[in-house]
This record gives sequence, C-alpha cells and structure tokens, in this order.
Amino acid sequence: MSKAKEELMKLIEEQPEDSSHEEIVRELAFHVMVQRGLADSDGGRVISNEEMARRIRMSHDAA
Repeated sequence: MSKAKEELMKLIEEQPEDSSHEEIVRELAFHVMVQRGLADSDGGRVISNEEMARRIRMSHDAA
C-alpha cells in the first residue's frame, strides 16, 4: 500500500465512529491543504501577511 493511502486510511480510522461522510471528507481535505502549505513553506513559496492583505484588498476592489 502506498504511503499516501496509508496516511489517509489512518486519518479516517482516527475519526469518531459517528462521523458523517461530509465530516470525513472535510477532515481529509483539511489534511491535504495543510500538507500543501507545509510543502510550499519548505520550498520557499511564501508571501508576507502584508502582501496577502494587499491581494485580498485588490480582489475585493475588483469585485
């Protein structure tokens, strides 16, 4: 079994027994987003808080 599959199966198994499909999928999506963020950080693909605020303002103004 692949490392990715093992990791995701472990996450599923750690969820409460009464978890809904939506809750499990949300947890898996969150895990993937965190892993991507960490990979971006490790790869130096980051921007400052100020730059992010500027981008948010620009997109808000364009809407």
